[in-house]
Amino acid sequence: MAEIPAEAVQRAALAAVERVGGGDGLRTDVLARLHSTDGGTHSYLDPVALASLIVTVATSGWVVTQDLRKRGAELRREVLTRRIRIELDGNGTVSAAERDAIIEAVVEQVVRESTSQEEDGQGQRGTGQLP
Repeated sequence: MAEIPAEAVQRAALAAVERVGGGDGLRTDVLARLHSTDGGTHSYLDPVALASLIVTVATSGWVVTQDLRKRGAELRREVLTRRIRIELDGNGTVSAAERDAIIEAVVEQVVRESTSQEEDGQGQRGTGQLP
């Protein structure tokens, strides 16, 4: 399996924080989840659950993008959005509107970066490790 571009996941996650109107607290929670070693397996109260969801969506966005690339499929927003929604566990920690805003922000960022990488002739960037 290809490595996840950690820096890109972080940018997508932080774009989602901005989209849902998260403040410094949510940004800090998201960055903490990105750097945690537990893999997001624990349940937390709402702010941290939201941060965990954002990181999960950002990571899923890049996993799906890599899968589509590997298969030679065209990267389309609708496909990426649908695949991320399917992969979410739907645990109900956030409203559907919040979830959709997070997914949309991540999809926009992933498509933007993926398209930019293709235009620049770059392959995978990142090491899978966050800075």
